[in-house]
Amino acid sequence: MNMKAGIEDVHRLTFRNFQEAVSWLLRGGYRLRLRPDGVVEVWHSLPGERPVTQDILDALVPFYREFKRRLTKPRGWPRNVELPKWWSDIALGFKITRARASECPECRFPAAILVDFDIWNEWRCPQCGAIAVPSLPYLG
Repeated sequence: MNMKAGIEDVHRLTFRNFQEAVSWLLRGGYRLRLRPDGVVEVWHSLPGERPVTQDILDALVPFYREFKRRLTKPRGWPRNVELPKWWSDIALGFKITRARASECPECRFPAAILVDFDIWNEWRCPQCGAIAVPSLPYLG
């Protein structure tokens, strides 16, 4: 905060749009998680943990529904497979249209996601990012 002539200069944290909010979160080391009870949780993931203040939570309220929608397991996600730890980075940064059971040829993760890049779609491993081979079914 900046103090000038005894007047406190307060700037509330605000975001113009969803992309700006996500960019600020990820650059700052904040991550989101959809809890089993359906609530979106915010925490700081980097060393020197910064607190999640009420100002941060208030600034994120307009985007809550979109956060919740994106953090939900995509249609087709295998029931017995947990989401990767960095799911919020992937889900908030990319448009994921669906998932399928498919073993990754690189890291052997048992699921793949279809990422929509606007111009084309691509099946990717959500664990390591490798391109998923459409003809390789999950064999586990």
